[in-house]
Amino acid sequence: MKKLSLLLCFIACLFCLPACAPEKPVDPDTKTVLQNMSASIIEGAFVPLDAEQSKQLTDMGAEYLEYVFENAMRMKVDGNGMVSGFDSWTRGIEEIGAYKKMGETDARYNSKGDGFVVTTAVVCERGTGVVELTIKDDLNHTVESAALNVDYTFGQKMQKAGLNTLMGMGTVFVVLIIIMIVISCFNFIPRIQAAFAKEEPQERTEAVEKAAVTEAPAEVIEEADDTELIAVISAAIAAYEGAESPDGYVVRSIRRR
Repeated sequence: MKKLSLLLCFIACLFCLPACAPEKPVDPDTKTVLQNMSASIIEGAFVPLDAEQSKQLTDMGAEYLEYVFENAMRMKVDGNGMVSGFDSWTRGIEEIGAYKKMGETDARYNSKGDGFVVTTAVVCERGTGVVELTIKDDLNHTVESAALNVDYTFGQKMQKAGLNTLMGMGTVFVVLIIIMIVISCFNFIPRIQAAFAKEEPQERTEAVEKAAVTEAPAEVIEEADDTELIAVISAAIAAYEGAESPDGYVVRSIRRR
């Protein structure tokens, strides 16, 4: 039993060793290339365009962006990733103000070891941020995505948290008020049902009266037909007995020649 426990511990240690291994360093020449690529994207693509121009460029589509970067900057990019990058840059600049200068750039391998994560600090009028690029570890160093992550101060974070809390509480109160209004309307339902219940007997009574009025002439016609039939039969009997019919009907015999 002890040997089995020791074996399991040894296997667990073997699995933990890769996680404790030091991060794979980036080759200095490759790091220089990645730093230059980040600077070219920031100061050659993001900074020169304002919000309207960026929107016009991204509206042209991902394939057009790939064509522009390849021909103008000699750089391979993923079009969809760069569309998101321009949108992220525009939103970030709206918060921290116009771009002033670029800070330090760092490059490292990603968690899988098949690509690079390049981060570049940027200084703006009302704050700072970090431009993060994800780049493939291939021959062309294809840029997969880009984003501007704003550095929020503690006060800004607390302000955002407070606003989110207020919005959440406000939404809850609005929903509760709507539920209370709906529940208060339940008192009117029995009254509406009672009103409809009173109207139904009146409608039925009117329908019965109309039916009686329409059936009355038919009964009179039937009585008239029965009276004539009785008079004819009485006249026939009286003629057979040689008497005169009390109703004035005369039965004549038909003789064939």
